[in-house]
Amino acid sequence: MFKKIILLTILLISIGHTKDNIVIYHAYGNNHQVIVQGRMEKKKDFKKVTQDDGWFRNLWRRLRQVEGDEIESENINLSINQETFKTKGDDEGYFEFNVKTKQLLPMGYQTIMLNIDGNKNLHETKATIIDSTPLVGIISDFDDTIIVSDVTNKIKLGFNTMFKNYKQRTLVPTMLERFQKILAQNPQGTPSTLFILSGSPQQLFIPVEEFLDYYHFPKRTLILKKAHGENLDPLTDQFAYKTQKIERLIKLYPHIKWVMFGDSGEKDYQVYKAIKEKYPKKVKSYYIRNVESGEIKEYN
Repeated sequence: MFKKIILLTILLISIGHTKDNIVIYHAYGNNHQVIVQGRMEKKKDFKKVTQDDGWFRNLWRRLRQVEGDEIESENINLSINQETFKTKGDDEGYFEFNVKTKQLLPMGYQTIMLNIDGNKNLHETKATIIDSTPLVGIISDFDDTIIVSDVTNKIKLGFNTMFKNYKQRTLVPTMLERFQKILAQNPQGTPSTLFILSGSPQQLFIPVEEFLDYYHFPKRTLILKKAHGENLDPLTDQFAYKTQKIERLIKLYPHIKWVMFGDSGEKDYQVYKAIKEKYPKKVKSYYIRNVESGEIKEYN
């Protein structure tokens, strides 16, 4: 589906670009390890989203978002706490840092700087650093868990994704309040332990973030599927994809006890059940929303 969208976009869109842009999909870690993933691409400007936007304007905006004009195969530098690391993006501009620091990183939001080799434009972001303090964390799906997407109906899913903007989408009731209540159990001043793990492709990073910001969700780490470029995530095997990402979080943060949220539309129940059985002391409970009835059931 997305390959067809990208091909269509290339035929339809011819726009001017400004300076280089580095889109950070996520930046998180512990006292000695930092994971940063993103894409180097040429910057685009978008008109303000309104609730009155028609389907064609929404489609045009979405096509421009998913068709990134990549800066391919360039070296990119990461600076954190006076240490510098380098990696090379792939032929679609995607990059990933998974680095060990010599210095101890304090818990909180650590400033990191990125720049492309030979380019003076510096890009600043914050990495969520969580230490060994015992905390409660959230791992949540996005589609049909936080936002109504109708994943089980591919026609409705495509319409919701391509023809609606974030101000026209529907929030799943009670989810924001549930997240806020769980995160409030952590000591005041603790960096957010909310991780949103979705099977949506990274090309939809901007609209997902816009929706979460619009509804005032807590600061979070958003993990989306790498479905383009090199070193892809499992494309059709949701069980393998989500299991890999959750186990990575469990190993990175052994002192966190997790509460997980998902829905009945895909493999969330099977994934969370298997994780709970494998790591019984790491998972407090998980919740599954029935996409037909809207009922949310807790499993311990």
